[in-house]
Amino acid sequence: MRIIDVSIPISNSMVYFPGDPNPQISRVYSIEKGEVANVSKLILSSHTGTHIDAPAHFIKDGKTVDQIPLEYLIGEVKVFEVYEDDSITREFLESKDIEYGDRIFFKTKNSQYLSNTSEFCEKYVYLSLDAAQFLIEKKVQVVGIDCLSIEEFNSNDFAVHKLLLSNDVVIIEGLDLSQVCRGKYRYVALPLKLKDCDGAPARVVLIED
Repeated sequence: MRIIDVSIPISNSMVYFPGDPNPQISRVYSIEKGEVANVSKLILSSHTGTHIDAPAHFIKDGKTVDQIPLEYLIGEVKVFEVYEDDSITREFLESKDIEYGDRIFFKTKNSQYLSNTSEFCEKYVYLSLDAAQFLIEKKVQVVGIDCLSIEEFNSNDFAVHKLLLSNDVVIIEGLDLSQVCRGKYRYVALPLKLKDCDGAPARVVLIED
């Protein structure tokens, strides 16, 4: 059995989405200073690094991250490699083996830089609205992608987020799939249990038998 950690390490120098608070980790108590233990303070967005979007992120009165059923966050997933340079389209998805109720992770060129730089790249591969509609028709339960947003950068209406989240599709963003090949895996994607929150950082692993 091989376990692959596809989570981005959280650090002061990590890449983060423009407009979000920059991650800050600072030592509050230190053994080196003669104190009894090491204790750190964290300042993070709920959408820092590898994270899960709950419906409440964009949907009024939508489920919060602590209300997402665990059955959605543990199971089988299909990883697809995407070779398009700008967006994942419906035409691309129609050529893939997508079945009703699937969970899907998309590995794109984004994986080349996501975990290796502190510079945010605005020209990432995103999910198009027609592709999101196709996933809804297939009743896909979970969609993951290797960038900090599944939506096109500078979107004005956030239509992809709203469509997926209003249909209770769990969105996982910020996956590091650079060491992963296409195929089927088991996965675990557990966010911090933040009460009444719109999302949370998560530790996500793939398990290859």
